[in-house]
Amino acid sequence: MGKDYYFIDPTLSSAETKQENIEAWLETKNTDFYKAQITQERDYCFWCNMIETAKPNSRTSYTSMAYTLNDPNMLNSAAKTNFILAEDEVLHIHTLSVVRDGKVIDKLNDINVKVLDYVRDEDQASFNDEKKVTVLIRDLHLNDIFIIETSTELQYQKDSIRNQFFRWIYTYPNSYWAYGKYRFELKNETGQRLEVNYNYFRDDEGNILEKEKEFVENQKSYVIEEDSYIGKNPDELELAPFIDFTTHKNYPEITKTISDLYQKFYQVDVTTFAADLIAELDELPSLQHKIRHAIDFVQKEVYYLYNEAEMDGHEPQPAEVTYNTKQGDCKAKTLLLKVLLDYLGVDSEFILVSYDRDIFLPIYAPSPFNFNHAILKINYENQIYFVDATINNDQGFLENRQKNSFMYYLEIKEGTELQKQEPFQDQIPSVEEIAHCDVKENTGYVTFERKLRGRMANGTREMFKNDSNKDIINRYNFATYNNLTLYKKYEENEIDKHFSDESIKIVEDNKELNEISVIYKATISDPYIIENKKRYLHFWNWGNFIDDAAEKHYHKDFPYWVDRNVIKMEIHLTSDHSIDQQDSYTRQECNIDSKYLKHRVTKKVSKNGASTYLEYKPYHNLTLSGAELEEYVKANKEILNSNWGIGIDIIEDGLFKKIGKLFK
Repeated sequence: MGKDYYFIDPTLSSAETKQENIEAWLETKNTDFYKAQITQERDYCFWCNMIETAKPNSRTSYTSMAYTLNDPNMLNSAAKTNFILAEDEVLHIHTLSVVRDGKVIDKLNDINVKVLDYVRDEDQASFNDEKKVTVLIRDLHLNDIFIIETSTELQYQKDSIRNQFFRWIYTYPNSYWAYGKYRFELKNETGQRLEVNYNYFRDDEGNILEKEKEFVENQKSYVIEEDSYIGKNPDELELAPFIDFTTHKNYPEITKTISDLYQKFYQVDVTTFAADLIAELDELPSLQHKIRHAIDFVQKEVYYLYNEAEMDGHEPQPAEVTYNTKQGDCKAKTLLLKVLLDYLGVDSEFILVSYDRDIFLPIYAPSPFNFNHAILKINYENQIYFVDATINNDQGFLENRQKNSFMYYLEIKEGTELQKQEPFQDQIPSVEEIAHCDVKENTGYVTFERKLRGRMANGTREMFKNDSNKDIINRYNFATYNNLTLYKKYEENEIDKHFSDESIKIVEDNKELNEISVIYKATISDPYIIENKKRYLHFWNWGNFIDDAAEKHYHKDFPYWVDRNVIKMEIHLTSDHSIDQQDSYTRQECNIDSKYLKHRVTKKVSKNGASTYLEYKPYHNLTLSGAELEEYVKANKEILNSNWGIGIDIIEDGLFKKIGKLFK
């Protein structure tokens, strides 16, 4: 028999939902607050009562609401009420009823409940073992008052660290609802002290308040109560306030608990279950080759399966199981890689990171549930490397592999605090490009050579593997169209009329160094831009050198994140006509030496053309705000001032030269 995900349990209905008590809360219809909401055609919630009960082995969420169905959309939503349940979660339905003409009408006998698998993204290697419980309620009427009372109970598995650590984030309601009575309660029955942290609360001027943390002792509650209440939406450039409830622990205490749990999984003999792989490693000529082979095996031959519940609640899958089944989540893959490196004598540490929510880690109270991913920190030849075992398209020796940006991480090592990965630059350019545009008899011959490294090389291989040659050429055609500023002459849909003999191919792919070289060629008719009856030849690269999003970043509560590649580029423009060698823009050079960005441009100008050499050195993993961001924006504006490419000004032939050409 399958598991029961829901139960109808009317014996737990609260007194306020009964016929004999409705007059007490229906009296609020006579208040000015209620009448003002109805006049505005807003739905009104007579009461909302939410209780979160934290226990050592479970968490219960209780909700009781009574609200108007004055809007057809709200009527439709109530008639098809959905609940998303975790694998170990059960729904209890206590009350489903309506008040119509002053009478309570029970609807528990007018429901049809469907339980289906809930898939968030079936195209990804991600699953949650979740269920979607849909309660279909018959015969709801517009202008009914709908009463719903439910509770969900999440039972923690025996090996879950949720048995030792609790976390709950409370956010205030938005402005959609108007509440006669609003109440939230967190009951602490964990046997431990809970910490209450306030984040992004503001004074009347919008300044963030530094509110002191509070504590909820065991068997005590934290309560929020409001009467005649309307929630508030945050301002556009502000984060909504929230309260962070966590078990009162610091990171050294947390890492000791998790480290103790993990130790037994580290103490394994890989030769007993991975003898064939160990034999392959032993035959390789150097430690550098062995490390690469171990990483490649885990990244490419072990299939990544992500289960959200297991990620933050369970001990890791043993390395032997991961090796034999060739599948596992980020913890499982990282653990397997660690024990392989342990065999090789390479120092590594299991670490937790939080992709997408990284900047909030110092703000959140310490908790193991602040993190959503596990990767490996490797110490090799006095250098630190971070390897994500879930990537499946990376290549190269350790120092040449993809480097991911994240600000903070937590080592699963006894006594460690939250650590920070400092901003870093590419040691060698991620992108090296040489662009040639040679114009003869009004036809441009373009050659674009690119050498890409690390993440850029990985992405380029994927492009050639997954996209058709025509699609790749179209992409490069469009980039060239933009670089030559041909959009000033004709629309994008006319590119094919002017571009011909296009080709693109991989010249070299060095997987050990994780470098790939590509060459693109095209012939372009009439490549000159005409302005004020003068002809110009341009090549500018906005995407490489201009970070225009920085100036548009106005958010008050989180910084601007810089994550850009070091780029080295040459641009060579030549013509069969003389050019203006003294033109200020053609000769303009720069040497921008900002704390957060370095950019150098040099030029060589000749009778029939000019070359520019650009060296662009920004940072990865850099966050900026305030004066620091202003300095970065200033440096970007200097680049934008004609320091991101080159243009040449054609000197038109004089009368005698034109006559001479006629006799040739």
